[in-house]
Amino acid sequence: MNFTDKVVYFLDHTSDPAEGNWIVMGCPNEGTRIQLPTPMKLTYNGPKHMEYGGAKGALNKCEEESYTITYPSTRSYTTHPIFLPTEKVEMSFYGEPALENETVDIYLIKLTSGCAHELLDSFLAGDIRNLNTLFEESAGEEYKKYSIKLDECGDISDYNLGLLDAGQYCIVMVQQNQDRSLTVLSSTAFVVTEHKLCISSPSSIVKGKDLDISMSLEGAAGNDCTYAAVLIKEQAYKANIEINSNGTKAGTSVIVNEVDLIEEFDINSSNYRSKLTKNELQTEIQTLIGEGKGAIAIGEVGQDKLSLTAFDLPVGCYYLLVGAYSPEKGLVGLNQTEVEIKPKGSSKSDDKKDKEDFTEPEKNIKKKDSCQQFVSNGKKVKFYFKNAATPVGYIEFYSRKTAGRITAFVEELKGKSSKVTEEPEGEVYKYINIQVGDGKLSSSKNIKDAIVGFKVSKEWIDENHIDTDTIVLQHYTEDQWNPLKTEKTGEDDEYIYFEAETTSFSPFAIVASKNILLIEEKTGGDEDHSISDEKQQGNSEIAMGSDTSPVEDGNSGLKIASFLLGALVIIAIGAIIKKRTAEKSEDENSEKKT
Repeated sequence: MNFTDKVVYFLDHTSDPAEGNWIVMGCPNEGTRIQLPTPMKLTYNGPKHMEYGGAKGALNKCEEESYTITYPSTRSYTTHPIFLPTEKVEMSFYGEPALENETVDIYLIKLTSGCAHELLDSFLAGDIRNLNTLFEESAGEEYKKYSIKLDECGDISDYNLGLLDAGQYCIVMVQQNQDRSLTVLSSTAFVVTEHKLCISSPSSIVKGKDLDISMSLEGAAGNDCTYAAVLIKEQAYKANIEINSNGTKAGTSVIVNEVDLIEEFDINSSNYRSKLTKNELQTEIQTLIGEGKGAIAIGEVGQDKLSLTAFDLPVGCYYLLVGAYSPEKGLVGLNQTEVEIKPKGSSKSDDKKDKEDFTEPEKNIKKKDSCQQFVSNGKKVKFYFKNAATPVGYIEFYSRKTAGRITAFVEELKGKSSKVTEEPEGEVYKYINIQVGDGKLSSSKNIKDAIVGFKVSKEWIDENHIDTDTIVLQHYTEDQWNPLKTEKTGEDDEYIYFEAETTSFSPFAIVASKNILLIEEKTGGDEDHSISDEKQQGNSEIAMGSDTSPVEDGNSGLKIASFLLGALVIIAIGAIIKKRTAEKSEDENSEKKT
């Protein structure tokens, strides 16, 4: 990133949790932590060279290939701490081996409430050539600097940043280069809330009921906050970000979970802030969650009881995220819990269902496999289908009863099961039936912690343009399809392998969604801009310079660089450079006086 006053380089990030150049905050098993969307993946499809507003950039990729960053999926990364002013803030960094014993600077920057608005306004105005000017009003002045030497693995372990005041913070790790440029190793954001937010919510509700919750802030004097709550289905809580561009404003889209943010929030117009009002924000967040995948409620000032519309949501496990906002202080409380929506009459029906029989007519069975094992009460048992005749490689569970030596059957069906009344939503890879013994061990009354291990053909994925992050095993229970918690476990040349958690065995379907790329070509006042032929630099360097074509007018392209850099990282870097400039000026003035 080459501004008129500073050159900044960025290191590549990978999904390797040990060497991917990522920062981890806090300890995974301590304090209040919230679940992050899983998976989190950013994919850029577009030109490697870009120009906008007196700046230009280049990504470390081939012209025709996409550029993808995938966030690690281990627990240290998939949950994020919420600190209190009385809790010490610790960070770790897991860098690549090439960083062995390098000295780096850690900048801890307290962000201002309006910096994101100011930054976006600058991008929309097409004036980003000078970093110091860009952040003069948008970046905060409060920061701390720590210099530290990385260990022999290029890492930092449990570095103590001390106790911090309530507020929103950004960490940027940089390395000073001999040519006076900066290399950004990594960056992250976190929040220190003024109070602990307590949530009173049932752990489960019956399908068809709304979810009523109440909230309180420990130690808060008065109640002048606005509370907001989001209920989102476990399988829908993800962040698949696609940035598609042909190098012009008209041909650029930023898609999060299949929703185009630029179009949805009208970001390209001066009216975008109207989308951030309470009612509009509630509508837009519901759109991002998706119909039938969750609910949102935002109360009035001081309203500490909310009711989320959940009567039409499917059964399954949900995350409930609750925040408290003060107009003067910003976010003052944040917490999360889990809620399960159960089928109607589930407690009664579970007692009655001691046996599950899903025998399928032979004419609908394409392939069949079986395995025998001895089943004992309280023991974990695994049925491994060595013939590999179906997509299911194994099943495992803990048995609640001793059943002796029994046989588990897996059937790959030609179509949906005869016991199923409707097809699941999405692209169906395979319909399968699983039954253990005579059906008694297929019931949730007699088993627990069941796992289904299955595989999906890469050939099918490629031919059908499937987004692999959407592959999920769906379970037909209580007369409807319910997605199960599904995780990727590995892959080879032919298949990708997954595990899914289930409460019982019955008809299943392996389902996914297509990978839709929305690149629209629009005319009417927007002209294509030429792509620079400058050579690509360094590790994922985004090179911006002032020796470019004239600043484009209001109708010209908002280049993809504004989204690639990310608001927090740019704000932080700007603040660092701004402070360095000020320090240098002070030193020069001091020398003149002496």
